[in-house]
Amino acid sequence: MSRCVGLPGLIGSNPLGALASFGLLRTINEWDRGAKLGFKMEDDWVAYVETQAAGSAFDLIQQLARWVRTEPLDRALAWADDVRVPVDHYRNAMEDALSSADPSLAHFLTALAADGAVDGQKALIKPSAFYMVSGQQSFLGGMRDILTHVRLDPESAFSEALVGPWRYQTPLHSLGWDPNTERLYALRARAPTSEKPYCVAPAVLLAFWSLPLFPVVSKRGRAQTTGFVRRNGYQSLAWPIFSAPIDLGELRSLIHAGEGAWRSFSGGLRTGIESVFRSRRAEFGQGYAVLRNALGGQRALSD
Repeated sequence: MSRCVGLPGLIGSNPLGALASFGLLRTINEWDRGAKLGFKMEDDWVAYVETQAAGSAFDLIQQLARWVRTEPLDRALAWADDVRVPVDHYRNAMEDALSSADPSLAHFLTALAADGAVDGQKALIKPSAFYMVSGQQSFLGGMRDILTHVRLDPESAFSEALVGPWRYQTPLHSLGWDPNTERLYALRARAPTSEKPYCVAPAVLLAFWSLPLFPVVSKRGRAQTTGFVRRNGYQSLAWPIFSAPIDLGELRSLIHAGEGAWRSFSGGLRTGIESVFRSRRAEFGQGYAVLRNALGGQRALSD
């Protein structure tokens, strides 16, 4: 019999909270194919899961502590030093994944870069819109650092992510996915570059595990990432909040259907979908980007 497990640390109105919730469902699906995810309105949209694999948040934390030490995570991060690689490198990695029957890695490769979309200057494959790092930062390297940190004390780490509160004690980057970690010059007494970044590492790790739900494809040579919409010259990540719990297949279909399918012909939200959030992907510097605080409800649908 499935149990309903509340996850007060995972807030659906925060892009990182939503992505981590989706990644958590992908993880639980490995233990319970019938697991479902939903959101309840408390002070905000709080995630919950229905599953036979755990009777409480503590049970989930114990299972995640074992999962975080498994090989699929390492393989998803070890195929290159960074996502922006020569096309041959990417295709060889994909061929190796398919020939070795490693569907997990293949799914991540389709979510990290768009085969057919190539940077004209450096001849490197174009990455997903979730790729928001540049300069000395490395996307895969940053994720490897986060994985290493979570493995030091996984029970405590996942307790922070799932139960909360988020304390932001990990001295690593959130890779641009958490609006709460954006360091704005105008709001600080000193330059943000002089401050160390902090993140909720297990939430970033679970968000990374959600990426196969958002594959990226090449469209006229440009990388187009599932879940991102372009309005008024900028990209935003859009996602639905649903009160009726859904399984992984339903979540994947819902994400791929896009905003148009989340509304009825009268302009309202479809049954079971309570709100739609949209987080702007704000770009700055030489290739850096962050997801900004989300707009929700009808405003997000019409801006």
